[in-house]
Amino acid sequence: MNCYATLDDLKALLKVTTAQDDEQLLRLLKVASRQIEQPRLAGRYFYCYDGTKYFDGTGPVFWLPEDILSITTLKCDTNGDGTFEDTYTTTDYILYPLSSYPKIRLEININGSYASFASGIQKGIEITGVFGYADSATPYEAKTAINEASGITASQIQFTVDSGNEIEVGQTIRIESEQMFITDISGNELYVQRGVNGTMATTHADDKAVYVYKYPEDITHACLILAMRAWKRKDSAYQDIVGLPETGQVISSKGIDPDVAELVAPYRRQEYW
Repeated sequence: MNCYATLDDLKALLKVTTAQDDEQLLRLLKVASRQIEQPRLAGRYFYCYDGTKYFDGTGPVFWLPEDILSITTLKCDTNGDGTFEDTYTTTDYILYPLSSYPKIRLEININGSYASFASGIQKGIEITGVFGYADSATPYEAKTAINEASGITASQIQFTVDSGNEIEVGQTIRIESEQMFITDISGNELYVQRGVNGTMATTHADDKAVYVYKYPEDITHACLILAMRAWKRKDSAYQDIVGLPETGQVISSKGIDPDVAELVAPYRRQEYW
């Protein structure tokens, strides 16, 4: 659950000053974010999925089907029995590229303990880590902190922070290992969806830092264009041609917006297999 742009940014561009359409506008931002991830545009996602994923085994080089930022554990099922009996340490493989993010391939370390990544075994690789596109392993920054004397429980969806002005609706925040999606803000009170993007809802003590995830500016702008375009097109019921006495026929184009395509193009994921 995430949006690549915030509700406040979208409302500012549309010059919307009331809250009556907030739910619909936030929905458009979510839809626009998923559009950007489609193969015909970026072919990748820009949020951080924190969890476990499985892949077919391969030889000494593993081109990752998804971007990855960090690996917590890597296990392989080397005999095809459905059990991941071999845990690879960080000295058994090397992540590439070496000095930038995201990582897109793994290679067996010739000085390690293994010759391949469960070569020939279907669902032979288990990786627990952080998946997604970013320019660092930690694409977020501290903005405020929890302000609840007794902390917050694992089921609490409303809590106070030191400064609600530092957070916006539509942002994804991180507190310790948990991600949350901001659905509403009232003063210093945050309303959230808990345990999103593969993370688990858990308890958090008072004064724990609240981090905000950051996305590439071009992706944020592309998201806003798509959301604004959808909002404006609703007035014509998404028709192709609208006739007005003053202007004659106005043709509304469909398909990928050229400005969006240009913004996203540098981030398009290349396939290497």
